[in-house]
Amino acid sequence: MIKIYRHTFNTEGDRNIIGDLHLEDKFFCYTLEDELRADGDKEYGITAIKAGIYDFEITWSPGFKRDMILIKDVPMFTGIRIHGGNTSEDSAGCPLVAFNTNYKKIWGTAERELQQEVFERGGKGKIEIINAPMSYDRDLHKLKF
Repeated sequence: MIKIYRHTFNTEGDRNIIGDLHLEDKFFCYTLEDELRADGDKEYGITAIKAGIYDFEITWSPGFKRDMILIKDVPMFTGIRIHGGNTSEDSAGCPLVAFNTNYKKIWGTAERELQQEVFERGGKGKIEIINAPMSYDRDLHKLKF
């Protein structure tokens, strides 16, 4: 299972959410998503998907023209893919993944490495997205709720 713990909610400048992606309960990389909106408020390209549990699988993306992780059956969204990027301008509602962050943006894409790990585990599964503002020990990659 993949879990994304959204923990840093930036409210100025690039209004985004930084999170930690855990694969099978181990820290794997950082995430960046668009900001959250009130229930029912969705604006294309600038709204994060709702926290929850979703199915995912690796499928062909006609837009990106490559196999990618697709998060399935997201209310009010279609084509949600996990991919690389640096800021919310790269997202359009998709979780971005990278190995580095300054808690305002991310860099050093983790897309291929994550996709390879998912492929080795059968190419599909569940993803849980959790809104979890918290303190964070960057040196230990340990969550403190």
